[in-house]
Amino acid sequence: MKSLSILFASGKPLFPIGEGGGETAAHDLLSGLVRSGCSVQALGQASFEELPRLNDALCALGGNLSVDQELRRITTFDGCTLEYPHQVRFGYDLGFPTSLISPDSFLGEVDRRLAEGEFDLLLFQAERSPELLTIARARGVYPLFYAHNGLELRGFQRPEELPMILTSSAFFGHRLRAEYGVHAEVLHPAVDLHRYRVRQRTDEYITMINPVAVKGVAPFLKVAAALPFRKFLVVEGWGTPPAILELIRTRLPNVTYMEKQLDMRAVYGCTRILVVPSQWEESFGRVITEAQVNGIPVLASKVGGIPEALGDGGLLVEEITDPQAWLKGLAEIEERYEELSNNAFRNAERFSATATATRFREILNRAPGFPGRP
Repeated sequence: MKSLSILFASGKPLFPIGEGGGETAAHDLLSGLVRSGCSVQALGQASFEELPRLNDALCALGGNLSVDQELRRITTFDGCTLEYPHQVRFGYDLGFPTSLISPDSFLGEVDRRLAEGEFDLLLFQAERSPELLTIARARGVYPLFYAHNGLELRGFQRPEELPMILTSSAFFGHRLRAEYGVHAEVLHPAVDLHRYRVRQRTDEYITMINPVAVKGVAPFLKVAAALPFRKFLVVEGWGTPPAILELIRTRLPNVTYMEKQLDMRAVYGCTRILVVPSQWEESFGRVITEAQVNGIPVLASKVGGIPEALGDGGLLVEEITDPQAWLKGLAEIEERYEELSNNAFRNAERFSATATATRFREILNRAPGFPGRP
């Protein structure tokens, strides 16, 4: 098959400092595409204040950081010359060259690269997507939009004019059709299996990741209170509300709190069961696959795209606000642990970066108007 040259762009910080699952999924998809023979470059936005956090993350992953500043000069009233950073680029390579550009220069950098390079397509997502579509069209590069939530389509005046839309689940694809009248091809989020696989698990904890209200921290902590003889783990995600931290520290001695982890193997290495008690309609539920890489069964809410992610590697809870339903689910997982663990191993393989890259190329084979068939 023909090799593809892809420019990926997002108006957000990218992995390893991007906060959302969309950023991590994009990194793993691009990694899979590189392994399949594609040429990939990635561009994201970041301000100068992100530099220390980015450097810390890259040091933890063994990646090198480069910083390129373009200085501007101004002259004050009394004739003094001052310099200030007009444009900042952070560069690194975690499998493919990645640049984070200051927001005021981001679109210009995308335009420059499309003008100077020979790219088959611009793959883009998240903020500033309407402007990225305009740039791709002006440069004659095929635009491919990856939607991870409904808010991302609201910026397009006529989303039906996008030549192709990717979406992270069949559930979300139906939602896009109902709300916007558009068709979207399903490309489940990619997971780099090797990056989440641990050598040995201790099976110590029942774990929840991202303890905030919409993710279901309330029923999870009620379950922990009802099982004082079991050990529970709560892992920071978006930022934990102070009231939740206070509750854990003062009233739930069987709950351990762990700050946000760049390397999630520290979490999955000590997890026996992952609980995903989401109270909103998740588009997919990527942490489910991450846990299943290690044969960890998952107990999850029957909402949104979560059933697509879960497969048969765990159990679904319908009464998502009822702690008794979660307690019953945990008991059933323990009764069927070996079966569900084996299922989890197999289910995770469906979402490997390699398998997802193959599906991506298959989707391009039927993309309307795509000039170069891979």
